[in-house]
Amino acid sequence: MAGRCNHPGCPDPDNIGCNIEGHPNIHDCPNYIQEKSDSEEKQQDEENYYRIPWTGNSLGLIDLNYLTASSKPIIIGIAGVASAGKTTFLASLYCLLRNGENIGEYSFAGSLTLIGWENISWYLSWKNNGNIQFPPHTTNNSGRLPGLLHIALKNKEGEKIDLVFTDAPGEWFDHWRINVNNENAKGAKWIHDNCDAFLLFADCEMLTPNCSKRGIAKQQINSVADRIFENINNRPFGLIWSKSDISIPIDTKNQIRSHFEQNSLTHFAEYETSVKEGVDGLFHKNICDSIYWLVESLRSNKNKLPLIISHKPEDMFLSKRTINE
Repeated sequence: MAGRCNHPGCPDPDNIGCNIEGHPNIHDCPNYIQEKSDSEEKQQDEENYYRIPWTGNSLGLIDLNYLTASSKPIIIGIAGVASAGKTTFLASLYCLLRNGENIGEYSFAGSLTLIGWENISWYLSWKNNGNIQFPPHTTNNSGRLPGLLHIALKNKEGEKIDLVFTDAPGEWFDHWRINVNNENAKGAKWIHDNCDAFLLFADCEMLTPNCSKRGIAKQQINSVADRIFENINNRPFGLIWSKSDISIPIDTKNQIRSHFEQNSLTHFAEYETSVKEGVDGLFHKNICDSIYWLVESLRSNKNKLPLIISHKPEDMFLSKRTINE
């Protein structure tokens, strides 16, 4: 290869297999470092090099064009401050699907980002010592767009839907909640502007009575939510109580709920989740249920097709009866 990527978050620096900045021509990317000689560089400048449309890693905007060419995917914004459990939730979701779990009536039907999913889910996979390991913190680097993870789902009728999840560092949302015009908030703003639905993460570990940052945690949850509520319109908004194996006072939850109730949300639901199963597998079930709720809420937003009431036997084109007939 003629060069390499200097971006600290690039999953494939030697082969330029990522798309952090969204440039189809790698020479336009500010993170690309040329390693050829001057003569070779001059010759290469006369050519255009475009990377392949699919690598298996997290998608960028160029990859998203290939996905959206045939159908409109559902883009789900995973929001919350650092260490709230966002990446662990995504890793848990993939592990559950990989183990045969369904999302409502839908089952796993493939992914364009299998490598990206495996990279984060490896930490939750079985280890010899039997201990649970968590995915590393999503790095807060110079990238302006979130990593995008894709799954395809299909029901028994053969209906297929594509879901795309954002995997962004929590620091983006912390900057965004304070100043929407902050240079480091551009990624969070992109999520808000482009996602069809949102899941906001409330970290139960940070909301326990003995946590010194409990007050700050509540303020962060409320202020990130307030940003999302701006121009949310009919987009579904779900609250995820992450790390719910750690119990918190009901009064604490009610205080946060009361803040949300001040906003007229068309679609709102909350789910207790954890990397641990919970009683009768409730926490794991809620991970899948939260996604199914988003899908069903978006489906209900669509306009119904009008009934065709014309029936003219003499005209084969118009000879159609309604179901009610």
